[in-house]
Amino acid sequence: MSMEKIIRKNDIIDVKINSVAFGGKGVARVGEFVVFVRGAIPKQKLKVKIIKKKKNFAEAIIMEVVEQSPYFVVPQCKYFSDCGGCKHQDIDYNYQLKMKDGQVKEIIEHLGEFGEVPVEKIISSPEILRYRNRMDFSTSVKRWAMKENDPETAMDFAIGLHAPQRWDKVIDIEGCLLQTDIRNDILQDIKDFAQENKIELLDARNHKGFLKQIIIRAGVHTDEIMVNFVTSYEDSEQLIPLVKLLSEKYNNIKSIVNNISTAMNNHSLGEKELLLYGKSYIHETLGNIKYKISANSFFQTNTKGAEILFGVIKNFAKIDKENVVWDFYSGAGSISLFLAKYSKQVYGFEIIQEAINDARNNCKLNKIDNCQFYFANLNHFLQKEKDLIDTLEKPDVIIVDPPRAGLNQKFLEQMLLLNSPKIVYVSCNISTQIRDINILTKEKYKVLKFQPVDMFPHTAHLESVALLEKL
Repeated sequence: MSMEKIIRKNDIIDVKINSVAFGGKGVARVGEFVVFVRGAIPKQKLKVKIIKKKKNFAEAIIMEVVEQSPYFVVPQCKYFSDCGGCKHQDIDYNYQLKMKDGQVKEIIEHLGEFGEVPVEKIISSPEILRYRNRMDFSTSVKRWAMKENDPETAMDFAIGLHAPQRWDKVIDIEGCLLQTDIRNDILQDIKDFAQENKIELLDARNHKGFLKQIIIRAGVHTDEIMVNFVTSYEDSEQLIPLVKLLSEKYNNIKSIVNNISTAMNNHSLGEKELLLYGKSYIHETLGNIKYKISANSFFQTNTKGAEILFGVIKNFAKIDKENVVWDFYSGAGSISLFLAKYSKQVYGFEIIQEAINDARNNCKLNKIDNCQFYFANLNHFLQKEKDLIDTLEKPDVIIVDPPRAGLNQKFLEQMLLLNSPKIVYVSCNISTQIRDINILTKEKYKVLKFQPVDMFPHTAHLESVALLEKL
């Protein structure tokens, strides 16, 4: 009888973890049958319970650690067992890097249709805690009851992070180790105020509530802080006393804004933004470039890691003063401006107007005159704006840094028509990156190498940079 017939849902079995798959689940084998175990570490011996059974694999949860892994470390965060954000915080960081190295190579080998390609050793993050310059905290009238360290707070009040795979329940936290102490203090003051003043939190199931999210951003090199209150409707009177408290207590706070988002979801991008204190932006620096960052601008969340990432992009592109760079999904212009001093001309294309405004302001701020930025819905921009495109100098290098979903098929087809000699593809989702590169390599390009960069320590995520050259 085959092993998949023997293993059944709710069975408790003994396994040894061999590796961790991309996405974070431990991998064990029972004969030829694969069992994925949530929260498992290589070389652990475990008793696990089967919670899902499919034809070719099963998923399981840990019931007992029979023998601990040599790679185990005690997680520093007291919310670790419930949060799920830093799912690898109980694994030695050097081994995390080794795991990610192996995962990248395995995914490229499994999904890639372009033959064997060199994969450089992953570059580690300069910091493995308190590295995020932005944290998004959700609110809920349904608090997640934690397995341990459960606070003695009301079950109808929570400001913190979503419990894994729960859109309606939030873990009420005092602070997060991925942001600095001062921002944790700010978060706690906001929580105290909201509770004492009975600020109505989000009831996601019934589509009610006022305060939906608190987003705290910081300039790592400038110490400037922005607080963004995302609310479901406009009511500044509720927020003014809190704004006064925060602005008087924290000199680092340079901006407090209110994004109003009537959609009952967790999207922070609102239909309207109100400035409640200071300016509508904060500053950050990367290298010798200073950036203005507004509430809705994309900026790499690991500032010191971004300096390394941008260095990789520059080295892959090998640009000089004769080269023209086209930067798609340019955000606030972070990559464009970083590359400008090495290039003849840089064009950035982005769909968020606030980010375009920031990018243009950042050009002025840094006295850069060889960057231009264009509002562009890249799903159809290259097809519909041919007159504009014909006025631009043709690219010697294309940089693409899309969202996790990767490149739109129509955009890919149009980008191929640009005939750029080089493409540097930056991605936070290597699976969609390889999917898109498969298309590019079947047409006009050869992929030369990959460079993973660990921008997100303790998580299953990373940035991958790929260099392609025209055949």
